[in-house]
Amino acid sequence: MKRLLAGLTLVAALAPVVASQTVNVGVQGVFADYRELGPALSYNGGGLSGMAEVNWHKFSGDFQIAKINFNPSSGSSATDKFTSTQFDAHLRWFLASGISLETGYTKRSISPAFTTQDFTAIRAGVRANYGLGPGANLLLRGNYLAGAKFSGGGTAPFALELGLGLSVGAGNGRWRITGDYEFQRIDRKTTVKVPIQQAMARVGAAVGLGR
Repeated sequence: MKRLLAGLTLVAALAPVVASQTVNVGVQGVFADYRELGPALSYNGGGLSGMAEVNWHKFSGDFQIAKINFNPSSGSSATDKFTSTQFDAHLRWFLASGISLETGYTKRSISPAFTTQDFTAIRAGVRANYGLGPGANLLLRGNYLAGAKFSGGGTAPFALELGLGLSVGAGNGRWRITGDYEFQRIDRKTTVKVPIQQAMARVGAAVGLGR
């Protein structure tokens, strides 16, 4: 989380420089479920996440860092606890009618090592942003996760990420309550099929800077 705090501090310091643009920072609580379907490993846990977002003309971007403590689920064959640190970056180019092309990067690091799979991939897809009313927005996103790499080896010919988000707040963007849900399905293959699924729900708040 030290990197997150340093990043949020940098965004806050730069906010006056980009005052004509939209800059947001926020903190969220995270609830997550992680499964490796081949060996029937199942975990659930919780933690904290931070985000920073910048919008500039037709371009926008954000990064998020989440640290989650996982415990074996009831009935799972898993026995070890682990901590997941996940970094996500999204870069977007606005097309029209709330639709944007999206690319980015995701990295999940596991401690202790090899408890489950470290994972990295490049994302590519689309995001839709719908205004529901003054200060209320609905977000939908879908991404293909390309070039997947795992600490235990293997490939993923098919890897998909779906997301849903909702934010409600002041019409001028000074503050907002945020909530989002993200689901990843990664069809990892080694000598056998060992699919991975992760679902994360985040709830928190964000503030606008430099307005």
